[in-house]
Amino acid sequence: MPDIHSASSDPAIPAGTYAVDTERSAVTFRAKAFGLMWVRGRIPVLEGSITVSDGRITGTGLLAADRIDTALGPRDWHLRSAHYLHTDKHPTIRVAIDGADLSSGSVACEVTVRGTTAPTQLQLRSIAAADTLDITAETTVDRTVYPMLGPWAGVSRRANLAITLVARPTGDG
Repeated sequence: MPDIHSASSDPAIPAGTYAVDTERSAVTFRAKAFGLMWVRGRIPVLEGSITVSDGRITGTGLLAADRIDTALGPRDWHLRSAHYLHTDKHPTIRVAIDGADLSSGSVACEVTVRGTTAPTQLQLRSIAAADTLDITAETTVDRTVYPMLGPWAGVSRRANLAITLVARPTGDG
């Protein structure tokens, strides 16, 4: 069972604006290669902001598609190529959430890859606040909605993502 706390009913998650700590936040993924083995990797978090108000969350973030890392240079180069992420023209991936209910456990968001925006659902796993706002979530992205080489080329249709966000209050209400 997820450890989800509503920002409106739990004083441990105060309303406010938060800046994502890019050094402590992470987006990791795994996808099947040729249907045989899991490929795992990381996409660095470049920036992000989160606003919590009345039990709802709004936020935006950028990921460094041009720095995707699977620990295998030739594979990383291919993922950055025009076949997949086309990072020469689209170096970032944008994520946006607009007023989603924190208590629902599932948050609608939009993910923009290669200039194409598609909806996805984030499954919130935990939300907590002390000195920082800490959020963990998961999602599965179907990459066939984005203009890239099809799944027949060896990379599975779906990628599982795990998101860990650590954000600090900005002092803006």
